[in-house]
Amino acid sequence: MRILVIEDHQDVWQWMDKEFHRRGWTAHHASSGDQGTMMARHGNYDAILLDIMLPDQDGITVCQMLRQFTRVSIIMVTARSDIQDRVRALNDGADDYLVKPFAIDELIARILAVHRRRFPHTEDDVLEWEDLRMFLNQRLVWCRGQQLRVSRREFDLLKVFMEHPGQILSRDTLLERAWGYDFFGESNVVDVTVRRLREHLTGSVNITTVRGLGYIMQREPSS
Repeated sequence: MRILVIEDHQDVWQWMDKEFHRRGWTAHHASSGDQGTMMARHGNYDAILLDIMLPDQDGITVCQMLRQFTRVSIIMVTARSDIQDRVRALNDGADDYLVKPFAIDELIARILAVHRRRFPHTEDDVLEWEDLRMFLNQRLVWCRGQQLRVSRREFDLLKVFMEHPGQILSRDTLLERAWGYDFFGESNVVDVTVRRLREHLTGSVNITTVRGLGYIMQREPSS
């Protein structure tokens, strides 16, 4: 996910950026409406978080300007909770409206919700096995109803396992398919990433070491 945050409060932006980074998302910052409009025009974003109270102009006016050239999802973020502000923002092109203060989990959920409405996935975009669901276009992983916070490499490696459940995959195969032919890095990168994946997985799925051969993703033996 690529997010544009149009927000003049540096502490709010830094808090958001830290949380987005933890999820493997990319966030860019604009501190004014003019700067945000320019960045939105020349950038490729999945969502825009737009504060209503900006130093140069009203955020709802910025939203109207954005809607002249982009259909990207816009979420208004503001301390103003007046119902008229909400109605005006939604009528003028915003997809959602979130009042400060809010929890980061709610913000993430709102971003994903508006993104799903604008870009609904198809069956070809989803891998499912046991308790796991992978949304390939959105690069999201869910296990037993909870979203897993996996890194880009963890996602790529898990995708290989999801495409070959119950099959023994050598380290060379995993390295080639998840990192690429031209990877030149630490030789134990597969083992390290597998260990991290195991920390995320719960329920009926486990990645097991097969001595001398590699790894296999299989059902967790029932107790």
